Amino acid sequence: MSYLFSVKLKTYWKLGLSSVARVAFYRAACIIGWYRQRMPINYWGCGTVFYSSDLSSSPSISFESRAILLERAEALLKGKLCYFSDGMKQVGSPPDWFLDPFSGQRLSPGGHWSKVNEFSAADIKTVWEASRFEWVPLLARAWRVSGDSRYIDTLNQWLHDWVLRNPFNAGPNWKCGQEASIRIINLMLGSFLLDVQRNPSPALVALIELHCSRIRPTIKYAVAQNNNHGTSEAAALYLGGSWLLGVDPLIPVALRRQAQQWRDLGRTLLEDRVLHLVAVDGSFSQYSVNYHRVLVDTLCQVEVWRQEYGDKPFSRSYTERCQAAVEWLAQVTDADTGDAPNMGANDGARLYNLSSTPYRDFRATVQLASLLFNKYKVYAEGSWNEPLQWLGRNTNHDVVELRRDSVVHKNGGDVLLHGVNSHAMIRFAHFQFRPSHADCLHFDLWHKGRNILRDGGTYSYNTDPQFLDYFSGSRSHNTVQFDDRNQMPRLGRFLFGDWLSMSECGGIEKYNGSVSWSGAYYDRQKAWHRRFVSIENGIWKVIDTINGFEKKAVLRWRLIPDEWQLNKTICHSSHAQISVVTDAPVNRFELVTGWESLHYLQKTELPVLEVEVGPGRWTIETDIILKD
Repeated sequence: MSYLFSVKLKTYWKLGLSSVARVAFYRAACIIGWYRQRMPINYWGCGTVFYSSDLSSSPSISFESRAILLERAEALLKGKLCYFSDGMKQVGSPPDWFLDPFSGQRLSPGGHWSKVNEFSAADIKTVWEASRFEWVPLLARAWRVSGDSRYIDTLNQWLHDWVLRNPFNAGPNWKCGQEASIRIINLMLGSFLLDVQRNPSPALVALIELHCSRIRPTIKYAVAQNNNHGTSEAAALYLGGSWLLGVDPLIPVALRRQAQQWRDLGRTLLEDRVLHLVAVDGSFSQYSVNYHRVLVDTLCQVEVWRQEYGDKPFSRSYTERCQAAVEWLAQVTDADTGDAPNMGANDGARLYNLSSTPYRDFRATVQLASLLFNKYKVYAEGSWNEPLQWLGRNTNHDVVELRRDSVVHKNGGDVLLHGVNSHAMIRFAHFQFRPSHADCLHFDLWHKGRNILRDGGTYSYNTDPQFLDYFSGSRSHNTVQFDDRNQMPRLGRFLFGDWLSMSECGGIEKYNGSVSWSGAYYDRQKAWHRRFVSIENGIWKVIDTINGFEKKAVLRWRLIPDEWQLNKTICHSSHAQISVVTDAPVNRFELVTGWESLHYLQKTELPVLEVEVGPGRWTIETDIILKD
């Protein structure tokens, strides 16, 4: 048995035989045409989707937020669409729904969705982005604050064109059940903002019904992935079914029965997914800060609409996991800037956005989720309160300041350490679910809202192999890389094998004003890395002990862009002074150019300090003095 084959078998076992079987069934069903028979293409027309109501007032948002909102709405009218929450692309009005504006390529609009290859020449995410309907609540909000009929007219024009060019079950925009889920929730938000959720148009009812019909047959495939596909699609079935039942006089008896089934199944699956994928310490299965936000944003929509329709609360266990997930996100979010570590997969998703805050500001999500699940706010007044206002929530709740203490999230594999005006996050291996990045013992350092030592991000899921490997591999993280290999062997675009486990994983140690943590692992070739991290008297100390590699080990510190200077074994800038001491003969101590991606499909250069040593058992001590 070959090594790679045995690794695959072990990895499939860890993924779970039922999950692997469901994925295999889905792929086989696509190949043999089972879905084409069960879910035929349906050409249908679409009348006016949204009528403007007689709303006499809009939320009292700030002048700055209003200006940003109308600027974004005007850009849509001119055919400029925001992609991956940052960066505008000219795509037309209505957009070309099959265009990848980054490469200029178009996907074929015809054929059944089950025959679409997600990883053809064009990046399918760049095609899906325009069809997520995130412009629906944006144009609805613009109409609310301005009363300008152009926004409603454009909204209906785009929806009519989308339906015309995307027949049910045809083409790439029906490929993914999660994409259909995102459209459902954004359509529902549009109905809420325009106050037509109880009296919608027949066209809107038909849109919600068709999207639920797309999600239901492949929901087991979504669940099998053990990630936000399952939570999103379960939430959409629950919400779509509840929404349809809320307009009961407008729907026939057969659709009512179907809507009840969708609602009940979605509720059951969502509860199951949350209890399975969210740990008691709030960690989420995807080991990603931004996908954690996607989860929390989805849970917020579920709770908003559950309250809207007076449905019974979810179980106590479900609510407690939601609260824990919110607490985890709040703890990793910088209170002053709203930014957070760029750890794990980051595809630019920011769903159901009702604020003018930038993509890398997580406070709007934390604020809304804290209010919904904990009945208090964690931030005072600011633009992050916009979602509360648009959703008709009372913003006068008490503000409860977060207690930020050093903690180990053992279920999800991360550590938070706090000093005065600085904090750090450390990743370690505790993989109950598939890891997407080889980032064990990555050290992320923050000082007064600035990310001094940082993660590389993701860049793209469909790029050249060198960049795919770079961003999710060990080179893109502040850790030690042995013999130019990743910490785990790559088995596929989103899958590593031979999942690491820790040979040592301590708790938080506090002694005479010092706070510290340590952990260690062996990789598949018996290379060993132990990392000790402490903060004392404003100095961060990282001690790496390494052994068991054959040719070389490289310690990397990925630095905030600045004018960094080298002076022997000291690297310094206006942000920090980094000194390195080791008992090993040093082959290289130099600044090189690396890459980081703060937004999907965007990459920029940054300086990287690399310390290379030869084989042996060595200790490398790094002291970091932060500057004001």
